[in-house]
Amino acid sequence: MKKEILPQGDLIRQLLVKSNITSSNINQLLREKGVFLGHNEKNNSVPLLMKSIISPKDYEGLYNTQKNKEETIKYKTSSIRCNTDFELSDLFDNHIDLNKSINERHTYKPNYKVIGNPNFYFEDSNTIILEYNIERQNLLNDWTSNLTYHKGAVTLKKLSDGDLQISIQQNSTSKETLEVNNIIVGKLKEVLKDKSIIRSNEDIISIKFKDFDNTSRIHFFYAFVSNFSIYLEFKSITDVDLYLDGNVESHEDVKRFLDEIDNLKLNGKELQNHILLTKIEYFQKLIFGSIKFRYKLNYQGIDGITIISLNFPEYVKNKEESSELQVSIDFILNKKYRNSQTENEIRKKLLEAVEIKKIEAYNNFKL
Repeated sequence: MKKEILPQGDLIRQLLVKSNITSSNINQLLREKGVFLGHNEKNNSVPLLMKSIISPKDYEGLYNTQKNKEETIKYKTSSIRCNTDFELSDLFDNHIDLNKSINERHTYKPNYKVIGNPNFYFEDSNTIILEYNIERQNLLNDWTSNLTYHKGAVTLKKLSDGDLQISIQQNSTSKETLEVNNIIVGKLKEVLKDKSIIRSNEDIISIKFKDFDNTSRIHFFYAFVSNFSIYLEFKSITDVDLYLDGNVESHEDVKRFLDEIDNLKLNGKELQNHILLTKIEYFQKLIFGSIKFRYKLNYQGIDGITIISLNFPEYVKNKEESSELQVSIDFILNKKYRNSQTENEIRKKLLEAVEIKKIEAYNNFKL
């Protein structure tokens, strides 16, 4: 974010009171300045920072804390089978006019646009990537975020282990980038069908909520209660969005407890030990919409914490059973390692391990 002023007073308050800047974020900054508070609530810390001189580096750190939490990268992966060989360079020999496609989707002028004219580039002979940035305007937001920028990407990888197929990875940071990704993937399907690379009735294969029953979905999620990467050591389940299946009778042990509840949002330190989540007899009644895992990270001498979230976002929002699995990876690293380049390097390596584990668990537990 580039501004010509360094905000103080009420202008900095507008940033500090946002929910994605926590009390611990603010108190960490105060401690670095030598200020220690007995009470850590924002009512105590925010007024102090409003009256302080915030350096450009301090402000950038606060703003990036907010921005990073808003822009946690979400990943969706899928694949599509091909019935003939092809060259990746032949898939998009014409430029995709993304802004034109966006405008065609909206009755009124959309509040965002893709910046520039992004094109696919080759990462290697079997991988092409289209990365882009969007500019989004929200006049209802305060001055710190009425114009925001969000990144998205679609990666296509040609795989020939066994069946010839294309693996598709979508990276999104906002609902708008998810829409752009859908446009790109839709164009891909059109090209593949026009060039007879896929059959007209072939569809993209992804992991969906409806691919499991209640019990197998929990087993799928629980496959990540393990050290599935050499860089990770499993510590705990910390969050679960839990719904109850009204068509299934509660187990007699928990019937009185569950029958009065529609859904539960569980937060804790070691939920994998919670009695409700450990007895397989209960699983048929329980619907997992999302789950968050905490791991100890050790990557080439970099120590920290990794948070991996698996969720079916459209099911959580609207009970949409065709919701696709979404993955996000966050880090808590020592201050000297906190930079986007380091995090992206680690994230890329962990995503490879997550993808392998995800496919293995899906094949084991899908209906």
